[in-house]
Amino acid sequence: MEIRKEVITTANPNFAVVGPGVADRKIEVAKYTVPDNTRFGLENGAQLVMKLYDGSGNEVSRDTYVYIYAKRGGFDGEEFIAKIPYSVYYDLSIGDQRNQKFRDQTRVNFAKPVKGVALGPGDELQIWVESPDVVDMTDGKTVFEIEALVRPQ
Repeated sequence: MEIRKEVITTANPNFAVVGPGVADRKIEVAKYTVPDNTRFGLENGAQLVMKLYDGSGNEVSRDTYVYIYAKRGGFDGEEFIAKIPYSVYYDLSIGDQRNQKFRDQTRVNFAKPVKGVALGPGDELQIWVESPDVVDMTDGKTVFEIEALVRPQ
């Protein structure tokens, strides 16, 4: 089967909001669960586009950090993948983030020097946030899009 590039967004049926953020505490806010009969790959340097808002509809503080973890079935705990400063995204519009000129600024750089992370059916890509604000992933203006490699099994 052929590997295809796919943009995972909050509208994806396998993307779920776990709950609201908690001010001044690192907490899981969303996750993408790999569907049955599918392999998922996140490359080091994957494109990430995001705009995050609080419960009042205001953009979260530039002092916010977004963390990405992998949770594999049958294992306790999560594997840390990346810590992303939101300050880079704060000053860029969604259009700017998608613009080739700024793409290098908005890529996910892994904490470890690996090419990528592979996940199988039922595994999760988790999104955690640490912010002075209460992040609301259900806000209609919230955008979270990450490039992934997807292959049917």
